Amino acid sequence: MENVNANFAFYCVAIYLTLISLLGVYFAKRIKNQEDYAVAGRSLPVYVLVGTLIATWMGAGTVMGGANSLGYQFGLGVAIAFSLASPIGQVVLTFISKKIRRQNAQTVPEVIEKVYGAEARFISTIIILLAYLGVVAYQFLGVGTLLQSTLGISVNTGTIIAFVVIIATSLFGGLYSVAYTDFVSCVMIMIGLFIGVPLAVYNAGGFSSIAARLPEGHLGFGNLSFVQVLGFFLPTFVYLMGDQNMYQRFFAAKDEDTAMKGGIWWSLLTLLIGVVVSIAAITSRALYPDIKPAQAFIHLAQHGMPMFIGGISVAAVAAFIVTTANSFLLSIGINTSSDLYVRYFNREARPEKLLKVSRICVLGLAILGYVMIMYFPNILALQMYAYTMYGAAISPALVAAVICPERVTKFGGLCSMITGGVVTIAMEILKKRGWGFAVTYPSVLPAVICSILVLCIFQKRKKA
Repeated sequence: MENVNANFAFYCVAIYLTLISLLGVYFAKRIKNQEDYAVAGRSLPVYVLVGTLIATWMGAGTVMGGANSLGYQFGLGVAIAFSLASPIGQVVLTFISKKIRRQNAQTVPEVIEKVYGAEARFISTIIILLAYLGVVAYQFLGVGTLLQSTLGISVNTGTIIAFVVIIATSLFGGLYSVAYTDFVSCVMIMIGLFIGVPLAVYNAGGFSSIAARLPEGHLGFGNLSFVQVLGFFLPTFVYLMGDQNMYQRFFAAKDEDTAMKGGIWWSLLTLLIGVVVSIAAITSRALYPDIKPAQAFIHLAQHGMPMFIGGISVAAVAAFIVTTANSFLLSIGINTSSDLYVRYFNREARPEKLLKVSRICVLGLAILGYVMIMYFPNILALQMYAYTMYGAAISPALVAAVICPERVTKFGGLCSMITGGVVTIAMEILKKRGWGFAVTYPSVLPAVICSILVLCIFQKRKKA
């Protein structure tokens, strides 16, 4: 049965990857200009907006790193604590979603420039490129790991296949392609998780049977301290507050009310997904205690679920990963063309020229993301670095620019971004050298605190 499941899972993944590749090329015909490519012509309805928000946010970090790995290694409490960072952050974004849509922008650096000036736009673009390349890299690696599990091919070969599929869905059709293929992926994700995981629990003898097989304390926080759990929670939370992908989807909403409704459903469904993935992780730990943590959900789908649902669940993992990868890749491709090329090399670029440059940038950055994989040992480490860098350097200044642009200053915004990035890098260096504070506390904590303090110190003073 297990071999049949593995083979069927592979066919499901292959069909899914082929389908979205074809859809990606199909939606290319809707692209007439840069606004179509970058923000889908600002036309996304609620159901597509919800689908693309969920599919973009729930990537390899959800089903191979994040709640999946943490639940398997440390316990249910740690996984759920990590998962709560997303819906809490999403609620905050939902409350300011109308203000985000009102910006009528295409990228986060464009919003930042309105408040902090051209220099801030350049700095934020560079920071986003550095952080998002890391995200793209671990999505490539995630698909490679998935294909190794289902087909038995090498991770390198699977990663090359991922490269081709992700390029097909982002290079040609832009956000039109990404958003609508995201919706298809989201449906698969819901089927795989909300049907597959309860069936796996049932097949394992119920939750009481699973709990009896777990190591002591695995229904709680294992042997982790509060500070260690906070170290997993904070990077995700602060990163989400400024995530350009989420802002771009709110930019692409049909109107402000659509943005608000999409945000509400996104928060609720993400909370449910996080809980289900956490339960899947501990179920896998109970049944298969000797596998790699990153393989927890995939292994459970292949060997702990009925064949048909298991195959769909594995394909849903591919959906998680591919949709996130093409979104991040498209995002930084538009950053490079709009925030760098147009601003500093060709201010008079015609629309068709800009569209061509955007596609070239997407391809070039995909290659860089592939190369970047070799510098990080595992998916979770890469995820935490990217979230910390972006969350500390971009999120505080960006949220302030959206909520209270009349209070912040150009100098404060610039210093905040630089401070957040520098402190993040410094903490990572000190952590590798064994410095006590850096080892004990998450890098994002001092980085975000410093970033916010700088904003407050240099804010505009009220007139007497």
